[in-house]
Amino acid sequence: MSVPSVDINLYGPEMAADPWPVVRHIRELGPLVWNERGQWITAHDRVCRQIMSRHEEATMKGVMTSTFGEGAFITMDDKQSHNALRNVWVHAFGKNGVDGLIPFTRQMIEGRLDAALAMLDADGTVDMQPVFCRPIPAYVIAHMMGVGEEMIPTIVEWSDNMATGTTSGHPIDYENDFYWLRAEKSRADLADFLLEQVQYRRDNPGEDLISRIVHSEIAATTPDWQMVVNLRQLLFAGNETTSNWLGHLVHILGSRPDVRAELAADRSLIPQALEEMLRWLGIVQAVPRMVGEGGMDVAGTHVPEGAHIMALIGAAGRDPERYADPDTFDIHREAKPHLGFGFGMHTCLGAILARMETAQAANALLDRMPPYRFAEPVTYDSFMLRGPSRLVIERAD
Repeated sequence: MSVPSVDINLYGPEMAADPWPVVRHIRELGPLVWNERGQWITAHDRVCRQIMSRHEEATMKGVMTSTFGEGAFITMDDKQSHNALRNVWVHAFGKNGVDGLIPFTRQMIEGRLDAALAMLDADGTVDMQPVFCRPIPAYVIAHMMGVGEEMIPTIVEWSDNMATGTTSGHPIDYENDFYWLRAEKSRADLADFLLEQVQYRRDNPGEDLISRIVHSEIAATTPDWQMVVNLRQLLFAGNETTSNWLGHLVHILGSRPDVRAELAADRSLIPQALEEMLRWLGIVQAVPRMVGEGGMDVAGTHVPEGAHIMALIGAAGRDPERYADPDTFDIHREAKPHLGFGFGMHTCLGAILARMETAQAANALLDRMPPYRFAEPVTYDSFMLRGPSRLVIERAD
């Protein structure tokens, strides 16, 4: 079978600004496309699910392992080892554990709204991304880990550097690329900090996420470095992605007054509206995999061992084979699971937490934030981990 090919820079500024025409073109070419930049790509929901569910053939080696570490459960293809580590925190990220975090989360949201409203009154504008969207999930996950507030700005900086580690594109020049080397430095600094926390919790246990793994049943067979890479993964994932979802929320409420009015009148619509934001805008746009020993067959094509595959899960959210009129934002559309939280064994551990944080933020914004518009264009800096970089608002009344 002849496989179509393209030459597309998935990391370029045009993909960050408006990826949808490009990913639509990729999807229309076929279920699997060769990108001459060095990877196979698919924008089909069905094929993305197939790739993500075949973790023994489409392995986590490559970029994912380099980013999070060999011993992190997010990079493990062995289900038993993956589950043993993940299960240390399952209850903390389950509904009962997350419900217990609602009072703290509300307090954080109200505090950030106080700051935003004060700036809006004083200056006439406020950038909601650094003032509201970015700090809320960082403070919540740090609270869960028992990390002091004084470390939050540094942790945010480390996380942001890690998030931009693939800015220059793929394949990565691991020895010379500026963004990758900066990300490596931040990963190392965060690891050093978390190692100190692990060692401290041995004699000073608490109810936090660090104490849970240090005093878990698997601690006897889990070296400190592996605890650290798993904690680093939680800290990164627990704040970086949700801040982008909050950015989408602020963007939608400010650019679609009809949607804001409808949500304000009927708060029961908030959960489905938030899911529609994830489907329509996405956050994690691509999931990289490396093909394991013997290769694998994908959509009728044999992909050889060692090849890189990009499952474009953000594009899958606009696949017309799954969603009717997929390019339209519709909070009343038929509910169908999207890939925003992953699929299969590596489904996001923090999905319930992220949904709680964004729902609480939505209610608070509808309660307290006056009607607003954007004082400057909403911008996006990254395609791979996509969220607004600036959200400068002014009063609309």
